[in-house]
Amino acid sequence: MYDTLIVGGRFPDFDAGALVPAEIALEGGKIAALLPPGERPQARRVVDAAGKVVSPGFIDLHMHEEEFAGDSRRYDISEYMALQGVTTCVGGNCGQQNHSMARFKEILAANGGAPANYILLAGYNSLREAEGLGWYDAAPEAVRKRIQSRLAEELAEGAWGLSFGLEYAPGISEEEMTRAVEAVRSFDPFVSIHFRADCEECMSSLEEMARLSRRTGCRVQVSHLSSLAGTAHNMPQSLAFLEREIRENPLLGYDTYPYAAFCTGIGTAVFDMDWREKWGVDYDIILLLHPPYAGRRCTKELYEKVRRETPEVNVVAFAMDEESIRTAIAHPAGLLGSDGSISGGCLGHPRAAGTFPRILGKYVREEKALTLMEALDKMTRRAARRLGLSGKGQVAPGMDADLVIFDPDTIAEGAEFTDITLPNRGIDLVLVSGAPTVENGVLTGALPGRFLCRTN
Repeated sequence: MYDTLIVGGRFPDFDAGALVPAEIALEGGKIAALLPPGERPQARRVVDAAGKVVSPGFIDLHMHEEEFAGDSRRYDISEYMALQGVTTCVGGNCGQQNHSMARFKEILAANGGAPANYILLAGYNSLREAEGLGWYDAAPEAVRKRIQSRLAEELAEGAWGLSFGLEYAPGISEEEMTRAVEAVRSFDPFVSIHFRADCEECMSSLEEMARLSRRTGCRVQVSHLSSLAGTAHNMPQSLAFLEREIRENPLLGYDTYPYAAFCTGIGTAVFDMDWREKWGVDYDIILLLHPPYAGRRCTKELYEKVRRETPEVNVVAFAMDEESIRTAIAHPAGLLGSDGSISGGCLGHPRAAGTFPRILGKYVREEKALTLMEALDKMTRRAARRLGLSGKGQVAPGMDADLVIFDPDTIAEGAEFTDITLPNRGIDLVLVSGAPTVENGVLTGALPGRFLCRTN
């Protein structure tokens, strides 16, 4: 007898390039068998997926994990991940790491698991800050050595790789970054990079990341291309460069999110220069997320007040154009990530809650920017292969039973810029290792997610 039998649905067969009908049997957290339509062996639970797609769980290549502030062990962002069909997510991006690997694993163990599987990167910016370096400081050789040692410790503890936030810490030189990656090259790290500069410096930022991959022989991921090339109409030349470079060096890659607005801290180095002139915008592109000004657009006076008094709060900036975002999502070379983060339980950009349903609803069904099979391949199989993540990303016997059942005719994001708690539509069931984390759009409270590292 199987644990679960999913009947009447169709799954994406990426080799065939089509949705294929099958009955899917689950046992012991794995996909046990794909059976011919109509074959109904005994199972403890039968799930009716008639008219639905049974997809591998979505893999979010770029998000920002829980802060677990103080003594809190509450899940915020990973609950929003589960509600949009994400079963594995990659945190520790943009150089920011909220906890050591050891501490993060300790919290997950104390909680008995998580709503989704977690992969974490070691944040280089955070390790720099722990050494007392400012954003613009060059790192002395002795400090670099200590940081490299800490990087090695974090990778040995289970980090999947490392990340840099060059725009947030301009003092990180290309040479410092290269030497840091070389110091941990034996771990075969996945290297995620938030660009150094956008607009007229967009191409030089991409070239820097491409050089790093070629010099070190490591996988380098251009993070959220939307934010880098979505401003000042830089997307066409950026994609042309990436297409050529990836063809010659497949170790390079990029991800992007499906919104024409980014989110970052109002007190960060992003706003240290004359950003209005650079982006050709004014203060009113900035939407405030935190009380007492939540939902308000900035004036010069309000922007300066909030940046001075609460520089730690996040804001949304509507600085990109929609056509750039659509092109980056549809391009065959690119993959997908939410860049999602949450503060205060429910404050954040809607990408944290609605990225994957939005792609399937807006860009696949409504705008036909890419096909359903193309989108699902980016979200699942190709993302797993990019990470070197075995056991995930396909519906096949022996694979982990990380699955999402959705209606392709109705799936859509619910989150809005003023309220990210609005529910997504069209997602019936989300399973992690065969255990339901979401049923009919509601969290079940189950915590089957694990911390994933190379030794799992």
